[in-house]
Amino acid sequence: MKLHGVLIAAAVAAPMLVAPSSAQAVTVEELAGANIQASAGFNMRVRNAKGEFPSHMTWSMRMTIGPEGKFTASSTRTVTTPKGPQSKSQSGSGTIGVPGKGADGEGNRLWILEGDKLTLLRTFGTGGFKVDITLNGSSCTLRAVMVREEGAGATRRANSVTNSGPVTVLSMAPTGSTSCRITMPAKKPGAGDEKKPAT
Repeated sequence: MKLHGVLIAAAVAAPMLVAPSSAQAVTVEELAGANIQASAGFNMRVRNAKGEFPSHMTWSMRMTIGPEGKFTASSTRTVTTPKGPQSKSQSGSGTIGVPGKGADGEGNRLWILEGDKLTLLRTFGTGGFKVDITLNGSSCTLRAVMVREEGAGATRRANSVTNSGPVTVLSMAPTGSTSCRITMPAKKPGAGDEKKPAT
């Protein structure tokens, strides 16, 4: 699935929140040194080789941004199963604005910075996942949704959290349980901010 296909589907299925007029645009240079931690919960109905059943998933991520938009990131999916919670983590690196392969080898991923939003577009075998992080100085908010590929049916991943083979996500609804925290680098004082010696 091509990334531009996800962009089109995301615009239809989950349009980005419109930023208020007072929102300040954020640049890649300003994010150098920033650390972001975020999570979101979802109620799902999935199907795998063992059948169809309801589940709950918590998705969490950590991201550290360096100079020129280069970043390292890790994410964890935790799902409920008859045997109790099970988790799967992955990590990778890249550059904001530059497409790359998914950390697990499936599909593609692209982080975009536009205005006050940092957006992740992630594709799978079929369908994808979209995350909007709205930046507001020393705070942030998160919005994450599963995106269906037009004409391709339900979202399908090659690797499930439980390593039981492919899994099809028949439905996925946010629980409203989200968190987002950002630590911004301390600003260096400009020449005009330096204290003048006493006279």
